[in-house]
Amino acid sequence: MRDHQRLASGVFDYVVSMRRELHRRPCLTDDELETTEFIAKQMDSLGIEYHIDSKNNLIAKIAGKPGRRIALRADTDALPVQEETGLPFASEKDGVMHACGHDFHVANLLGVAKVLGENRAELNGTVYLCFQVGEEQSKGAFEVIGYLESEGGVDGCFGLHVNPDGETGVIQAKRGAIMAGSSLFEIEITGRGGHGSTPWLSVDPIKPACEIALKIAALPAANFSAFDSITINPCAINSGSAGNIVPGTAFIKGNFRFFRNELYDEISSAIESAAEGIAKSCGVTAKLILSKYHSPPMLNQGEAFDRLERVLKEQGISFEALPEPWMGSDNYAEYLRRFGGLYCFGGVTAKGSTGYPVHNAKFNPDEMALAVFCETFLAYTDAFLNE
Repeated sequence: MRDHQRLASGVFDYVVSMRRELHRRPCLTDDELETTEFIAKQMDSLGIEYHIDSKNNLIAKIAGKPGRRIALRADTDALPVQEETGLPFASEKDGVMHACGHDFHVANLLGVAKVLGENRAELNGTVYLCFQVGEEQSKGAFEVIGYLESEGGVDGCFGLHVNPDGETGVIQAKRGAIMAGSSLFEIEITGRGGHGSTPWLSVDPIKPACEIALKIAALPAANFSAFDSITINPCAINSGSAGNIVPGTAFIKGNFRFFRNELYDEISSAIESAAEGIAKSCGVTAKLILSKYHSPPMLNQGEAFDRLERVLKEQGISFEALPEPWMGSDNYAEYLRRFGGLYCFGGVTAKGSTGYPVHNAKFNPDEMALAVFCETFLAYTDAFLNE
């Protein structure tokens, strides 16, 4: 199974058709049954066995000869965005759009499944194709990892995300940290409500909420090393409903990001201490609530990076080493933490064009990139299994 370019070209039309069908029918996190059923139908037609868990993750398995085992991953959920692309295959669901390229990811992995399924007799090992739900809200990964562990684990993982800042046909990666760890948080500030005409009889939570938001946003510079890239970003303050009522509570919602695992606890503690200190001085209480779902930093293995660089050179695919990591996050990082492997980015903006960023209502990646993605996955998998 060495002519990866020819094999990828052979399924290109199929992959594009899959992408367009998925784009028409996007599904939000926690509501992805339709997407999973669509993938299952394709697996049935390809004669590939699969498992669907209680969260609607689908993990397909293609077993060839005894050998190494690799997991390939695609995330499946869409975003609450009203599409404005004007495409003939635009989303048919009001307020829901594949604005982050997950339709590309799924379609690509379906193409890879088709090639590997048709050539499984030549496969020197086992490939798990992991169609993961819920990535936009940091869900789904643990269930997939748990299933892989129940199967005896894998020797490595490989994944890719579209990159509108990259030119079509160019693959990008780096050794070590490639994406940040992240967590959502909420701070609940509780005072005592009352009438707006007598504020001295109330305990206003709004003013301390504003102080807390400013204080925690300044924590990276004041409390952490300048050599650690950290952001703490309060993104919403919600309180009150009328101009003459002092509310009883206020809420801050935000996120923080980091590149060393141990910083998760340190940042959490710093936010909590700052919030509680300000709250106490203002006569209110503050409670930090961390999201159950968060992502560790995405750390690529050096040997996996070297393998990708070598494989792409052999295939004649353009490769760029990223000079610095992204502050964005992806819970595929959990796969790498457990099994090791690599994550990379694939350019989806045609040369000379100006692409829209992900999560934008006009995001419209170049479908020609799908041929390169499929070839990359096939060549990397082949190289991994034959080492």
